[in-house]
Amino acid sequence: MSVGVIGLVTVIIGAIALLRGPAFGFVAFVPLTLLGAAGAVLLGGSGTIQPGHLMLGLLAASCWGRLDWSAARRDLAFPRAGFWLAAFTVLAVCGAAILPRLLAQETFINAIGTTEYGPSVLLVPLGPTSGNVTQSIYIVADLVCFVLCSAFAGRPDGFRLLARVMLVYCGLNIAFAALDLVTFWTNTSYLLDPIRNADYQLHVETLVTGLKRIVGSFTETSSFSYATLGALGYAAELWLAGIRPRLSGPIALVSFLLLVLSTSTTAYVATPVLVAVLYVRTLIRAAHRRSPGTAYAFVLLAPLFLIAVTACILLTPRAMAAVSDTLSVLLFDKASSQSGIERAQWNVTAWQNFLDTGGIGTGLGSVRASSFPIALLANTGAPGFALLMVFLAYVLIGVRTAPMGSSATAVRDASRMACLGLFLGASVSGAMVDLGLPFFIFAALACRRPAPVDARRFAPSFPSVTGFRRSFGLPLPAAAREGTP
Repeated sequence: MSVGVIGLVTVIIGAIALLRGPAFGFVAFVPLTLLGAAGAVLLGGSGTIQPGHLMLGLLAASCWGRLDWSAARRDLAFPRAGFWLAAFTVLAVCGAAILPRLLAQETFINAIGTTEYGPSVLLVPLGPTSGNVTQSIYIVADLVCFVLCSAFAGRPDGFRLLARVMLVYCGLNIAFAALDLVTFWTNTSYLLDPIRNADYQLHVETLVTGLKRIVGSFTETSSFSYATLGALGYAAELWLAGIRPRLSGPIALVSFLLLVLSTSTTAYVATPVLVAVLYVRTLIRAAHRRSPGTAYAFVLLAPLFLIAVTACILLTPRAMAAVSDTLSVLLFDKASSQSGIERAQWNVTAWQNFLDTGGIGTGLGSVRASSFPIALLANTGAPGFALLMVFLAYVLIGVRTAPMGSSATAVRDASRMACLGLFLGASVSGAMVDLGLPFFIFAALACRRPAPVDARRFAPSFPSVTGFRRSFGLPLPAAAREGTP
């Protein structure tokens, strides 16, 4: 076992969070969840503890005894969203410990991690794998993340701070993408080695039809696209609601452009669906005259923009050839490529595993697939699938409690769109059951029911120097101490 530089940095930040309190901890924790290619602690071939998960443990310690847990308890009560997530977690973890042994040799699997047959590269008989342990830890971490965020967001100031930090998260994702592109084209990729030290297989220097596959701070372009879909959904919905449009609008636009340029099949399949949902929702709201000017601009200009871009491509032979080649490689001919054949085989085998086990699954962390719903069925069976789908329904649909036009409603809607974007990305190429820590941060915001806060109060105070000073426990300006607005 070894600790990387980023691990030492995370421990230092966590120690400060223990002294400063939860507000500082959440401000530090959220950006660390972006470091998908970093290993805070390397377990010598047995796995990697990422900075986000290491910081989550330190964050939990800093929150102990400092938060009012009544909001989290309400979210965990039947029939709230947290109840279904907790029930799924218990079922999944128990299944990971029991089912691979109970159903050993019953079916052949594409195993996650190592088995008694060694590293899994071919189909092996069902049995315990290292993935049963690691995936169980990830699922428990997801539940802990949801509970911590629910408790923190239960306070109006916590809700506002977490909403702002998630917008910073979206901006940092763009910054990492820019660093990825700049360091690649200047042959200085080694500068990112401290955050690319995980013992995973990294695909960070791949070209497709002359375009660099954007990976940002992740291991491959599909992971980057997955995170960016969530960022697009969150920032775009805030912009459409008129919340800090000068910041949320550019973040949404750049996130969209990065998805277009990412050369990721995940992005090319999921992004049109997400944008279509955003457009239809905005069109319905605009028809009821309950939207700000940004929403009307989107309804009117989006079709014109699409027509103009399509016309430019069709009328420019070189552009048409480039787009055609890219789409052929990434979409139309994908099924016949080696990667496409391998991923299709994962899904076929995972579905067969679900059938061979009588619908109860092989146990969490046993089976690798290439689509989140199929991975969920194969690993946790019909019971786990049903429990998590109920949780997702609560997150994506939710219950409105604040008046239309309040910032609380806007943030919850934006968080739901972020979760939808992440769910769409996982449905296209998700190999595991774990949806990642950012999904559950957004989910906690989507399910939170704070007291309504006027949008005008949310918007101009972002980013608030005084608010961040309070969060970090720093001295306040004289005017703030005296109560001057």
